[in-house]
Amino acid sequence: MKSKFIVYILITFLALANLNLGQVVIKELGRKDVENIDSVSFGGSKLRKTIDLNGRWDVYLPNEFEKRKSVTVPSSFTGEEVLVYEKNLNLDPVTISENHFRLVFNGINYSAEIMLNYFVIYKHSGGDYPIKIDLPKDILKTKGKNILTVKVFHQINSDESIPVEQRLLFPENFGGIARNVFLEVMPKVFLSGWEHSYNVSGTSRANLNINAKFINNNGINKSDTLSNSNSFSCRLRLVSPTGEEVISNYVQSFILLPRKEKNLSMSFDLNNLQLWSPQNPRIYKLTIQLVRNDVVIDEIIKPISFYSLQAHKDSLTLNGHSFTLNGVTYYASYVNNGNLASYQQMKEDVKIIKSIGFNAIRFAKGTPDPVMLNLCEEFGLLALIELPLNSIPTQICWNANFKERVKSFLIPFINSYKEYGAVAAVGLGSSYVSNSFEQAEFLKELGAITKMYFNKLTFASFVGYNITQIENVDFYGIEIVNKQLDDFKLKLENVEHDLGKGKVFISEATYASYSGSTNGYLNPFSYEAQAKFYSDLLDFCIDNNRSGYFINSIFDFRGDYSSLISGFNQNNIYRIGILGEDRELNRISQKVIYSKLHSTEKVTIPIGSKKDDAPMVFILFGMALALLLGFLINSKRKFREDASRALLRPYNFFSDVRDQRILSGFHSNFLMLMLSGTSALLLSNLLFYFRGNILLEKIVLAFGMPSLIKAVSYLAWNPLYAIIWLTVISIFFLIITTLLVKIASFFVRNQVFFSSVYFTVTWSFLPLLLLLPLGLILYKVLNAEFVTVYLLIALVVFTVWIYYRLMKGIYVIFDVSSGTVYFYSIIFIVVTIVGVLLYFQISNSTVYYLLNSFKQYSVM
Repeated sequence: MKSKFIVYILITFLALANLNLGQVVIKELGRKDVENIDSVSFGGSKLRKTIDLNGRWDVYLPNEFEKRKSVTVPSSFTGEEVLVYEKNLNLDPVTISENHFRLVFNGINYSAEIMLNYFVIYKHSGGDYPIKIDLPKDILKTKGKNILTVKVFHQINSDESIPVEQRLLFPENFGGIARNVFLEVMPKVFLSGWEHSYNVSGTSRANLNINAKFINNNGINKSDTLSNSNSFSCRLRLVSPTGEEVISNYVQSFILLPRKEKNLSMSFDLNNLQLWSPQNPRIYKLTIQLVRNDVVIDEIIKPISFYSLQAHKDSLTLNGHSFTLNGVTYYASYVNNGNLASYQQMKEDVKIIKSIGFNAIRFAKGTPDPVMLNLCEEFGLLALIELPLNSIPTQICWNANFKERVKSFLIPFINSYKEYGAVAAVGLGSSYVSNSFEQAEFLKELGAITKMYFNKLTFASFVGYNITQIENVDFYGIEIVNKQLDDFKLKLENVEHDLGKGKVFISEATYASYSGSTNGYLNPFSYEAQAKFYSDLLDFCIDNNRSGYFINSIFDFRGDYSSLISGFNQNNIYRIGILGEDRELNRISQKVIYSKLHSTEKVTIPIGSKKDDAPMVFILFGMALALLLGFLINSKRKFREDASRALLRPYNFFSDVRDQRILSGFHSNFLMLMLSGTSALLLSNLLFYFRGNILLEKIVLAFGMPSLIKAVSYLAWNPLYAIIWLTVISIFFLIITTLLVKIASFFVRNQVFFSSVYFTVTWSFLPLLLLLPLGLILYKVLNAEFVTVYLLIALVVFTVWIYYRLMKGIYVIFDVSSGTVYFYSIIFIVVTIVGVLLYFQISNSTVYYLLNSFKQYSVM
């Protein structure tokens, strides 16, 4: 118990001081979980050698080379330090001289400088999407060691990085080389890359377009310029899932001179295709070979699938048939390994998702591991990928520099993932304000770039229902957080009417289950209530042939911030999944969804009886305060008289304080404690009532301080500790207010004693005791929602009255005009508020995020 108090003392002071500790904590996969890379799995062939660079690397902080440590890659780290990864490349001279090398990282976060033999060969501007880097031959050493160095920068901010600092329900953001890394060894003349696109027509025909790029890195020899050594052929073969040759040994000849490159475009009309679908994930095998003198010198083998997902006005179709996306969001988060996952772990996750009955995965708020996309294609799951943009304020997304940053992220992001057949749509971000013209224009620009590079659906996810059609956006997602079906059903139907039923889907259906298992769904935010919510949602979507939905999420996961709306947890676990972090198939939500998607016997969800969640501590603490106050009033006539005069005739009372008339120090000290306790009781009630309010979370999150939101979340979800800590904070507030007033007294001619200031400040807040009875029942009164707004307005007015009394007391004991005190007091309050906001605006763009939060809340 004591340790908890110490921890939250630190949290509180960290929140106030905005301190960050720079300690780096590194997470590693166990050696047995690090897979060996084989070339075929990553689009190579037996003709290409792949050198696995997973395993042991040296890691150190810049300028601390001597303190290097050995870690296993993939690995990741927390903190904002720059971390240097280093590894020796064991390449023999013959291999170097006869081959071309390409370095492949499946994910580095966030930005990085990649060096070969301490020469910078590539600067990665940010984002953990896959990157490929051709190693310059002139830097590779044929004698001595070749050293590969990756300097990883892991610092994100509010208006430049992707994602930004303020991240609602995002998975933990780790730095490091968190995914597979390997070296492709290719001949000097090689197939550098290829792209494909196709258009499906009908149910078994398609037009396939392939662009292949070949490079000749041989040295120039004038005598061989027109010789047969520069004559090549591209040979192409496409084999169906049943082994039939759809394209058989297509050959196109060309000349490729040394130090040159060649792009070939090929088009094929394909008939009798077996189209890919979640029920029948039929995968073709495409082989592209580079041939010289009938000898295959280079080759790639890639899986390729054919399907057509289209968002029409009336319906969403897959391969020409009406289709519903039964989807779930997925976040890479593992109890002990953070975002690190072995191939086997990812495969098990995909198996669980498929077994429940889902047909699509939305990789929200992050970029997927390419391994996951291969598994999706194999198991029959459509993959929706998206930019990790969320709740970007208008002022930031309309900023020219931020736009360029997003565009420079988007293009390589698309190019990295468009080769994976499971990718069915590209998302442009989430939590856009539905009626924002500026954000709509922002999406229009991003959509145009996406369609230029990829012929798949584009989508965006919105808060609110006032959505108008946006050019270059095909699919419109609606986000629902902790709402019941009746709260959004009609609004969603109106959006479908305006945009078309086939163009609208539920992109995030979130329902927290922080209450755990109870006796029935009448208890909100329990496992049973979550199951009831998803049961109603699936009936609403599936039975009415809607375009689809995505349940958020498949598993509970961990984030960088504590959450209010998903319940406080020491480890920042977001309890919104239909399964826990342990992946055990034991929750009723999963069972209900399984029965709906497989049309099996209905799972009974117990109704139960609703529990009264009003904490007894509010009543007990309030009664204790009332008893103490009653004892003092009934036993001390002097206190009754002082209280009566301070409340009813404050001017006369403060005049007596100024003139040093007798006033009990004991009574004032006791009053200060009573006032602090009453204030803590009222604030604890308010925090507990708003503990699941998304606006409060967004407001606190806008400051970009993990320690602050952790402190607020802890107090909101722990009423007893909230009362204790808020009492202490209230005492400090009164003391600080006293000191500030005393400092102000140095600027008046009259001598003002410290005791006079202390008595004035303390007794100014006396009316707060009138709210003590309200503190016992405030939470229950707030639950009667029809009076909530009026009650909050009344509390604000009451607070203004108390501060009016304080200012009156100040001008009386200072013996100056009231206007002077009112003027400087208001100036001080305004300057303080503006100063704090200005500080956070400069450091974290807080004002922009606050305005965006209010805009989002207004359209929910």
